[in-house]
Amino acid sequence: MKLSILIKAFNEETLIANCLEAALAEIQKIGDGEVILVDSLSSDRTVEIARHYSVRVIQFSHKTDCGCASAVQLGYQYAHGEYLYVLDGDMVIQAGFLIEAISYLESSPDVAGVAGKLIDTNIQTLADKRRASAASALRQSEEVGQLDGGGLYRRKAIESVNYLAHRWLPACEEAELGARLRANGWRLVRLPLVAVYHTGHSESHFQRLKRLWRNRRMHAYGMYLRTAFGQPWWRFCVRQTWFVFTAPILHLTAVIFAFIVAYLEAMTFIPIFIIAECLVWLGVIAILAIRKKSLADALLSAYTWNVYVIAAVLGAMRSIPDPSIPIDAQELTGNSTSQ
Repeated sequence: MKLSILIKAFNEETLIANCLEAALAEIQKIGDGEVILVDSLSSDRTVEIARHYSVRVIQFSHKTDCGCASAVQLGYQYAHGEYLYVLDGDMVIQAGFLIEAISYLESSPDVAGVAGKLIDTNIQTLADKRRASAASALRQSEEVGQLDGGGLYRRKAIESVNYLAHRWLPACEEAELGARLRANGWRLVRLPLVAVYHTGHSESHFQRLKRLWRNRRMHAYGMYLRTAFGQPWWRFCVRQTWFVFTAPILHLTAVIFAFIVAYLEAMTFIPIFIIAECLVWLGVIAILAIRKKSLADALLSAYTWNVYVIAAVLGAMRSIPDPSIPIDAQELTGNSTSQ
């Protein structure tokens, strides 16, 4: 089989039809493939709607196994395609993109995967703005560290690194996969073509942070660092999670500055440290405000760095089982199920 399109979904009843129809249209053009919907035990009509289409519906057996990364890995467990395309249920594939992407992989044997531009239809958070800016700036194919926002992978490359997505990570699965592939000698490329349109969540930046904190997806950065420690892809991991280290480095800078001043001037440490903290962070915020052309976005970035540090520490403390353990699931067929 040429292509497997793996779609992860949870309570996407308002968007899943458009997602599936676009995916099936791409399969029809290619002529040999399958669409697999991986459902994380949705409580709405997502599965009911999906059953009206010629797609395979795979559903987790246990709620505790559900997650973004585990959904990708579960789809991989059932997929037969030579190429694997991963996307979310709130995305719609741009017509013709997969033909171009497959053609690129066929002509580039050292490339493990390709992606294109992700176009957000609802831009509100800093993450949305970053993606929009990156998409606008992409003018030619470029080598990247990860394929977030949907990516087409070569099965041969995935088999060389044992699994598609680390099933125990609540997020960062694209980054973790990218690090493993690059450490194994593969390349990843982003094409200057529109790949998907993304609806996403209608929320502010603070609402997004609150959601990611509550569902513990923020913990993924610490978990990712822990799993990568001592592995060949550790250096790639550190580069991808640079923002986790930014706040501690800035705080440490203030500590060192305050210690030196307090020692040389025989002054009390605490007041000097408070002043140093203010100076360091005011300087950083000023630089960010100039670069982002927005004081509000600069303040949000500084706040976000500190929140992610706390979440990463909590994540690094979590035990992480073997990612290659198979995931229990069932394939839904019509009105029946099969194991």
